[in-house]
Amino acid sequence: MEKPVIQLFKNFILNRCSTEEIAQVQELIRSGGYEAEWREAMETSQALFTDGKFTEPELNEAELLQKIKQKIALQPDPVKKHSWKWLGIAAAVLLVGSLAVWLNQPAGPKNETSMLKTENPVKHQHTAHKWIKLPDGSSVQLNQDSHLEYADSFEGKALREVTLIGEGYFDIKHDPKHPFVIHTGKIKTTVLGTAFNIKADAANQLVVVTVTRGKVKVEDEQKTLAVLTPDQQLSWNAKAGSAVKLKVNAVAALEWKKHDLIMDDITLAEAAGIIAERYAVKVQFENEKVKACRFTAAFLNKNDISQVLKVVGEITGATLTLKDNLVQIDGPGC
Repeated sequence: MEKPVIQLFKNFILNRCSTEEIAQVQELIRSGGYEAEWREAMETSQALFTDGKFTEPELNEAELLQKIKQKIALQPDPVKKHSWKWLGIAAAVLLVGSLAVWLNQPAGPKNETSMLKTENPVKHQHTAHKWIKLPDGSSVQLNQDSHLEYADSFEGKALREVTLIGEGYFDIKHDPKHPFVIHTGKIKTTVLGTAFNIKADAANQLVVVTVTRGKVKVEDEQKTLAVLTPDQQLSWNAKAGSAVKLKVNAVAALEWKKHDLIMDDITLAEAAGIIAERYAVKVQFENEKVKACRFTAAFLNKNDISQVLKVVGEITGATLTLKDNLVQIDGPGC
């Protein structure tokens, strides 16, 4: 293949593939797998939109969306059709304004042999807010000017280890046989399955860990500094070598997260409640069947309601219409 898989995917997302390269992308998706490479291509391509570096002179949202849909011919095999839908909508969502990062869970078993495994962690750097789905199903919400280093797979490893620089909110999938470890300088935070925030301030040599759910253990190179439970916080000062444990309101302490809207593997009924609360609107379902549609989406940096409704509609195949403070949801169901 003339181009590495990730670069090939990036060119496809940015509408820069030749006819031969489009065929190569189609063949990769047919073979199964390559989700990790697609995620990375999505992330790096999205950065071009965010930083204003993608300036195609004829960039038209409706036209690009149509082009993507035309390029991805749905196959009769229902499993293949699902993977094409995943690929097509993900690209379309990115192209129409970089509104959301979306990852649908593929149907059927994965072809593990087709996935590229990386032993060494890869640095994923982001200047704006970012939401990342890790290989084990855990998720990380990154604050501005933060980045995370992690392997493309945790398979075969005793520990699920990542390195954080900046600030991130972690929601960790429970796996008692494989503890999850976050490295921030000399501080190590270990969890089994929980939700918490870590802020690593390199300038002031300060690490702050705040727990919203579950329990975490925080250590330095020599000893355990604290075991934290919900609404507890540990501040560790590297200069002074001191650790202070406090009782806090975790929700209030994590104000930065309110800018983002994360919908991680939820039903459209659950999403309707989130949308109603966030945007102070009423929601009405015209067809009860559509309520059960499940999806995952991440809307970053205060997207307005029209953008959210547009993307959720593209993902689920539902129609979401806003009129006079009422969102009406209709569709065939999933």
